[in-house]
Amino acid sequence: MTGSGRTPHTLALAALGAILLIGVAAAESNAAAESNAAAAQDGAIYEIRNYHFDPARFEEYSEVAKGEYIRYLREHLDIVGFWIESGIPAEVRGAEQDDLGPANVTWVIRWASKEERDEKLPQVLGTPEWREIFAEVPGGGASYFRIESRFMDSLD
Repeated sequence: MTGSGRTPHTLALAALGAILLIGVAAAESNAAAESNAAAAQDGAIYEIRNYHFDPARFEEYSEVAKGEYIRYLREHLDIVGFWIESGIPAEVRGAEQDDLGPANVTWVIRWASKEERDEKLPQVLGTPEWREIFAEVPGGGASYFRIESRFMDSLD
C-alpha cells in the first residue's frame, strides 16, 4: 500500500471511527424509540388537530403560521409536528368527502392525559400573547371552516 497514504494503522482508525458512528446512530435511534414507548406506556394521548382553513387565504395563513404562531405553540405545548397542505392532491379511497375536502392544516400535540389537555389548552390559547398572535390570522376565526380534534393512543 505504499504511496496511497493508507497504512494498516490509518485503516484501523477509520474502521474504528465507522463503528463508533454506527453505535452512536443506533443509540440515538434506540433512545427515540424508548421515548415513544415510554410515552405510550405512561398513558400519553396524542391530539390530532385537523383544520379546514379557507383556501382563498391559505397562502397568507401559511406565512403567519410559520412565524410567531408555531413559535408560541411549541413554547407552551408538546407539539409533535405541524404540517400544512403541500399542493399535492389528496388520495381518498372509500366514501366521498364533503364539500370541504381534506384538511389543509394538521398538527399533533402530546398530552399526559385528556384531563391535562382540557386544563392546559384553554390556558395556553387564552393568554393575551396568543390573542395578539391569533389576531394576525387572515380572516380571523371565520377562516377556519372546520376544526377537528381526535385523540389517539400510540401503538409504538
